[in-house]
This record gives sequence, structure tokens and C-alpha cells, in this order.
Amino acid sequence: MSLLIDSLIHFCNLTTIGLCGFNKVPQIISIVRNKTTKGLSLMALLLELTSYSIMLSYNVYSAYALSSYFEYPLLVIQDLVMLAVFLAFNGQLSPSIFVPAAAASYFAYSIASGILPHTLITTLVGLCTPISASSKVMALLTILRSKNSAAVSVTSLCISAYTSLTRLFTIYVESADIALLMNFGTSLFLNCCIILAAIAYKPRDKKED
Repeated sequence: MSLLIDSLIHFCNLTTIGLCGFNKVPQIISIVRNKTTKGLSLMALLLELTSYSIMLSYNVYSAYALSSYFEYPLLVIQDLVMLAVFLAFNGQLSPSIFVPAAAASYFAYSIASGILPHTLITTLVGLCTPISASSKVMALLTILRSKNSAAVSVTSLCISAYTSLTRLFTIYVESADIALLMNFGTSLFLNCCIILAAIAYKPRDKKED
């Protein structure tokens, strides 16, 4: 591998991990500042969290280099915080959520540790692309139907689009894993669609006469 390619991979890894460290922070701040979740979809958030958790577990199971997927634990943690904020602002946060949370945690551990059969693990990874795509399609439809993206952070969406692009490059060069390439390629396209919709339906401040 040439020095140029090595340098590009290193740059992509650093910027991806660095940006993912606060990817969801602008979105969380937007919800708190606007005191609304208008334009956001709870189901889309849950599907995204599911996809991130499976991909994190799969990368651990496959023993890939930590630098190639370190953004996933960061994204999972931020999604969990965002989920708590979302539920809190809608009056849905209660102790009962710890039961499904514990079940989901054990499921992710079962993938990462190889408790589940290899065939099932690869099947679940294959499902990550439609799961991730479904989450973004639902996020897009929520904006289009409400015609309001007040609580949607374009900054977070742009970070997601950039990191999908960098991961397409690094994965293609390092492993050419088809499942991962399909996942990030689809994510990049749909993120761009959501960005356009979020900008188009962002409420404009009315000018005073």
C-alpha cells in the first residue's frame, strides 16, 4: 500500500472518530434548546441504534482494527443519550425501559462474543443495511410529513454524511467488506436526502415590520 493511501486512511480514521465523538451533540442541543422533537422520529432513532449496535458487535466479532470502527461505540453512547432526551421531552421516560435495554445489551454481547451462530451473525449484519436505510427513510418521511425540521440538526446530519463517505474509502481499501460497503453507501445517499429536506423545511425567523 502506497504512502499516500496510508496517509489518507490515517486522516480518514482520525477525522471520522473525532467527528463521531460529538456527532449527536448538536442534535441533542437542538432538542433541548427548541424544547421540541418536531421533525424527529422515535422509530427512526431506535432503528438507527439497532443498526449501530449490530455493526459494533460485528466489528468486535470479526476482530477488525479498532481504528476502523471506533466511532460505533461513540455513536451508540450518544444515541442512548439522545433517546433518553427524546423520551424525557415526550413524557415517556420511565424505569420500564431498562428491561428492553438489558435484553438489547445481551443480544449485542451475544454477537460480539460469538455466542450466536456465525450464519446468524452474518445474516444480522446483512440486515443492517435495510435497518439503517429504514431509519433514515422514516426520518426523511417525518420531516416531509410535518413540513417542519425545527428540532433537526443539519450539523449532525452533515457529520454523518462525511463519516459515511470516509468509511466507504477506508473499508474499500482495507477489507472490501461488501456488507459494510453497502451499509455506508446507502447511509451516505439517504443522509444527503435528509439534509436537503431538513434545510428546505427549517423554520425561518419572521422579520419584524
